[in-house]
Amino acid sequence: MIRIAVVDDEKECLERIGAYLDQMNEYQVERFLTTSAEELLKKSKEEACFDIVFLDIEMGSMTGIEAAKQLCENGGNPLIIFTTAHNQYVKEAFYVNAFQYMFKPVEFEDFRYEFERAARAVQRRNRTFEVNHGREKILLKCYDILYIETRDRHLVVKTADREYLYNGALKEAERQLSGYGFSKAEQGILVNLCHVRKLEPTKVELDDGEIKFVSRRMYKSFLADLNVYVSRNQ
Repeated sequence: MIRIAVVDDEKECLERIGAYLDQMNEYQVERFLTTSAEELLKKSKEEACFDIVFLDIEMGSMTGIEAAKQLCENGGNPLIIFTTAHNQYVKEAFYVNAFQYMFKPVEFEDFRYEFERAARAVQRRNRTFEVNHGREKILLKCYDILYIETRDRHLVVKTADREYLYNGALKEAERQLSGYGFSKAEQGILVNLCHVRKLEPTKVELDDGEIKFVSRRMYKSFLADLNVYVSRNQ
């Protein structure tokens, strides 16, 4: 199930996107339509966060940019697709990590393309990876994993807030995560490409500031994997 919010103070535009969603029959969609950014924030606090938000920018007392910032500050991490008739907000949209910026009137083929691209990204985010940590069996979202590395004959799964140590083989982890944006930086480390901030010939910087080394032998294949990942998620 993909939870989607559509926010636009122009009723015609709101109904247009709603009608487009009705045509996405191959997806299980739970939708919330509103003309108010404040209602969006209230709904996101009351219930689970949305996966995708189609968000107008120029609205009433709160702009879409402000609403996107608050969604992130409140712990949500939706894919934001801004819909607007104006181009002066592109830079601001970039600062809140917008997934896409679409100009009104939004045509159906453009909507379908961006929706399907966002839906694939949501599916990758929701993919889980099982870790036997001590006596606990833990399911981690692949998106939350920064990297997996071998350490003292064990594997360590690193997320933003903790590490999980477990018995396993990196080769098996690589097989399970194939197609979900992971690539080897060295023989003993598998990096989540969605968390790469900067790549240099000998090291990679992750978005939490941590630095991991990249071997000379792995650099070209790692760079190729990163380029493919970026091109698919632009």
